[in-house]
Amino acid sequence: MKFSCSGLAFLVVLLVIPSWPIAAFAENGDPCDETIDETFDVGATGELFSAASLVNVGGYPRLKLVADGFPGTWGTWVSPAIDETVKAFDASFRFSLKNLGGAPGDGFSFLWGDLSNTSGTRMSGGEWGTEGFVADGAGLSVGFASYPAGATNGVNGRWGGVDFAFTPFDYTLVRYDDYVQAADPQNMATATVRWTRDAGITVTIALPTFPPQVIYVDQGQDQTEDVDPTGWSFGFAARNGGIDQDVLIGDLIINVEVECPEVIIPEDLNGDCLVSGADLGLLLSSWGTCTSFPCLGDINGDGEINGADLGQMLGAWGNEAECKEESPGDRAAMRPLGTTPAGQGFWEYLPENYQSRTDWALMISLHGVGSNGNGTSLELDRVRGDGPPGLISIGNWPPQGTAAGDEFVVLSPQNATPYCHDADEIDAFIRYALTAYAVDPERVYLTGLSCGGIGTWEYLRDYLQDDLVAAVVPICGDGRDAWKQRGCELGVMPIWAFHGDQDDSIDVEGTLVPMNGLAVCSGPLPVDARSTIYQGAGHDVWTTTYDMTSGNDIYAWMLTHRNP
Repeated sequence: MKFSCSGLAFLVVLLVIPSWPIAAFAENGDPCDETIDETFDVGATGELFSAASLVNVGGYPRLKLVADGFPGTWGTWVSPAIDETVKAFDASFRFSLKNLGGAPGDGFSFLWGDLSNTSGTRMSGGEWGTEGFVADGAGLSVGFASYPAGATNGVNGRWGGVDFAFTPFDYTLVRYDDYVQAADPQNMATATVRWTRDAGITVTIALPTFPPQVIYVDQGQDQTEDVDPTGWSFGFAARNGGIDQDVLIGDLIINVEVECPEVIIPEDLNGDCLVSGADLGLLLSSWGTCTSFPCLGDINGDGEINGADLGQMLGAWGNEAECKEESPGDRAAMRPLGTTPAGQGFWEYLPENYQSRTDWALMISLHGVGSNGNGTSLELDRVRGDGPPGLISIGNWPPQGTAAGDEFVVLSPQNATPYCHDADEIDAFIRYALTAYAVDPERVYLTGLSCGGIGTWEYLRDYLQDDLVAAVVPICGDGRDAWKQRGCELGVMPIWAFHGDQDDSIDVEGTLVPMNGLAVCSGPLPVDARSTIYQGAGHDVWTTTYDMTSGNDIYAWMLTHRNP
């Protein structure tokens, strides 16, 4: 099980524990992001009830909630509680159903709520939640009902014992006769469940070899906006009624945003996150018996400012480790497919004090083919390997030396095809971003590396006339087809293209042909056509370009162009 909090990451190996130990290293009370990763392998956490068991099928560890051939049974798994107050979560897991003969069974549910009281039959449940939730009239469950009757097949949302959402759904593609086949991750569906206090629940399901489909969006907000999710657990519950089946769950990942305890350095009297001479001066100026409360300088709280307080301050001298500034990575957020109206999952970065303005510059950053994925929370992390999202994730944003400053909303969509970014999808994503973010429509910029560079050129080929983008920066892309179809028309777009002259993945001619062609255009004259060819460099010239170690300030250059 892996946790990360405010940039700190560590591995915790647990065999028997009473609660999930969420790391409480907050930055002055700022929200703390946690990652819960449970594979249900050896050492798995949580508590099993009734028929639920941990199994290994064909080398794949799985949570088996109920078993085919055992009608009239139920099984539940409950995670250790999260002690802190949850502000939002994004959960994903694989699931499949096994029934010899392929007949449908009953179903299961994803649980979130106060599951601390496990007395009697409160933990018994299924696709409708648990008896405990029904009895309490509280607790969130997302039910996956696979009844024989088609009208009742579907995905529900329930608070306590009452439905607030239901969408029909066909589980045929994840129901198998063979046990090993059902446990294979390639044959399992991937479900995502996202909750925020402001919006409620969004559910998506990706069937094997199919892209995710949105089941419902922003439901149950009225039921959950006023709850106090402190000390709550996650879980799964399943049942077999008259028609029975195996229910297999695997690869549970939950990204949780919690309110971490405020970290206070009592010796930091002036609140500048550093114990220094300024604090010592305040302590000495208040020396003696406290005359008012709170009493500045009375570090140990004994009513006197004296040598004991001085000694405590000197012992903490230079302490700043627990009072660090917010990292750019803390302002990045994963937006899985189905959690927004966008047609792709993406990573989002918002500048500091984003809420203060409505005219930020927008940068759309396109990744290379190695970062392709289905847009779910299971695969979106691939996008953060290179380019602007990679720099943001390591805190190097804006890159050192740029004159642009922290001026861009950066959105990095994930390409779900096996190929390069599709021009139609790029256009649709830009249009979505213009409606969803507080950005200036005159300052929209497109950049991409490798397959993202190809996508940038193909966007110009197909959508140049739409006039949405103010400038582009394709890196080691291939613009030969764009040049063939558009020719000197491309000159209306400011372009700064980069390539390595020894690139053995995408030939440097992909940049030289269009840029050399633009250099001799006279009708119209190019607005701003630049190319930088790195001598002796191979395919990866994006690293030195994006982090600015090459000295090329592409970010400030973008901002010199507007699209009125």
